[in-house]
Amino acid sequence: MPASGLVECVPARPALIFSLLAMIAYSCLSFGADFGSGAEETKDASTLVWFQERERGTENYLVRMIANNRFLRIDDGEKSSGFVLFDRGRKTIYSVDHDNRSVLILSDQGIAQDKPERFELREEELISEGSPSILGAEVKVHRFYTNEQLCFEVASARGLLADTVEVLRDFHRALAAEQSVTVQQMPKDLVSDCDLSDMVLVPDRHLKFGFPVRQQDYNGKFRELRDFDPNFNADPRLFELPVGYRRVTTQGLRG
Repeated sequence: MPASGLVECVPARPALIFSLLAMIAYSCLSFGADFGSGAEETKDASTLVWFQERERGTENYLVRMIANNRFLRIDDGEKSSGFVLFDRGRKTIYSVDHDNRSVLILSDQGIAQDKPERFELREEELISEGSPSILGAEVKVHRFYTNEQLCFEVASARGLLADTVEVLRDFHRALAAEQSVTVQQMPKDLVSDCDLSDMVLVPDRHLKFGFPVRQQDYNGKFRELRDFDPNFNADPRLFELPVGYRRVTTQGLRG
């Protein structure tokens, strides 16, 4: 058993790793010259990212992320019925619902969740020849375990959209503060090892090896990068909260 936090390199099952890497390579080839602009991510521009996602029992759907130094916006495109806005400076997440004309506010209050007595993290790299790359960033596949439970399998491109990776880290850490409260209120037998590690204690570990171009968790939630633009000219209004909407906090909802 490797020590907690160490990476173990193991040979992958040929069929599994070939299928995963072939799909990544297919995505790169399918989008060809349109897959990203090839320019370096700049401090002043926003980065536009499109993911295709699905959960167990659902059809594929698209998710759009727009990130810059100050904000991360998550929605499903121009006709979204709502959006999530993360303010990095305030460490605050706003969930906007246009139908209800409301804004739910999640503030980072700090994580007050102790580690259980047994809490072992392990990572393994799936070794394969001929790994694909995206704009020169090599894609490698890792598995993330907590107490021997497989939590994530992630194909990461180290160096790709590095600034956006840091934005996503901050977002997941801020979200973990709220999820910590949720986990503490759940019956212990309903909280898995992966729930505790990846929702609360190490919520950004899936970003350890770079930008996640393809990932799947133990619940069957799947996400795949479809396109990106590291120099997206975002309308500043995309990062504004609507005026006149009712604002509620999660603390207020809990009483």
